Amino acid sequence: MVTTLMGTPGVTAGLAALDGAVADVIEEAIAICLVPAPPFQETRRAAHVSRRMQALGLGDPRTDAEGDVISELPGAAGRPTVVLMAHLDTVFGPEVSVAVRREGRLLHGPGIGDNSMGLAAMLWLGRALRDLPGRGTLVLGANVGEEGLGNLRGARALWDQYGRSADAWVILEGAMFNHPSCVGVCSRRLKVTYRGQGGHSWSDFGRPSAIHALGRLIDQIAQIRVPSDPRTTYNVGVIQGGRTVNTIAPDASLILDMRSEEAQAVADLERTVQGLIGSIAEAAGVKAEVEVVGERAGGRLPPGHRIMRLVEEAAAAVGVPATWKATSTDANVPLSHGASAVCLGIAHGENLHSEDEVLDVSLLPQGLRQTYLVLAALLLGV
Repeated sequence: MVTTLMGTPGVTAGLAALDGAVADVIEEAIAICLVPAPPFQETRRAAHVSRRMQALGLGDPRTDAEGDVISELPGAAGRPTVVLMAHLDTVFGPEVSVAVRREGRLLHGPGIGDNSMGLAAMLWLGRALRDLPGRGTLVLGANVGEEGLGNLRGARALWDQYGRSADAWVILEGAMFNHPSCVGVCSRRLKVTYRGQGGHSWSDFGRPSAIHALGRLIDQIAQIRVPSDPRTTYNVGVIQGGRTVNTIAPDASLILDMRSEEAQAVADLERTVQGLIGSIAEAAGVKAEVEVVGERAGGRLPPGHRIMRLVEEAAAAVGVPATWKATSTDANVPLSHGASAVCLGIAHGENLHSEDEVLDVSLLPQGLRQTYLVLAALLLGV
């Protein structure tokens, strides 16, 4: 399918346009990265991307109620509708100073790969596909809420708008090239809070401490053995609590992330954790509160699915074979509904979610070409 497409004039022209735009894509990613987009504070970057959509001739963008920036490029009647998405937000709070440094093929900067490059690629792929003869409708979505406790709110909003009309979903992550994903890792996130009376560390010594109880809970969670098949993980990523060094802590909390390739494994892990929460609270003489602060349903494509074949053919065509991975991305939303969806990477990244994030753009041309070929095949319905 893909090799046949590569010989058609429209696709050849699109590939040539992308080949000539590699430097522009890099500069686009840097410019996007320099506009901060902390979780739940994506407005500035959304406005920037909206302006760039207009400047590149990508329709008339609109912003939905969640803050997603959406532009529709109508296509030929009877041809497929494809949603192309890249998330706006980063994991970094407003306190992180954003700068990008280039050293040859390497770009250094918080969020440059996750997901500034994904957004830049979405824009320039949209431009290359805009003039593809006979294509179907292409929907570009720069969405909010992928990172942290965003709980995929932007992707969920896009599903509400296009779930019934879209034939395929392609999600872009800037730093995952050569590692496409058609398995959405499910997750559940809990905020656990212990509360006690508190008091003075000297005169009230012996009263229950919420921090001491929380420490016992973290220690017990760290000893839980989880299966390697299906792969299952957990992480206490945030802890809070206490007042002063000489105050018995009246409250303390943690946020726990639990993930697995299978929903039942997450349920089993949570049942174990809930048991620990209750038993430690009782033993420590504190009260426990548990709040679900995030939940991502999983999903997967069946073996041999058409999109998987397209990705593998496109990867072979650009000379970089695909290695499939299970991931947790915006693709979870359409996959959880049984829709045709895949997450594709654009370049190679390291140190993701750290301020020393690094993006290697040496294979960026191949990443762009592979994604273009997959999108062209989907839009043409071949």
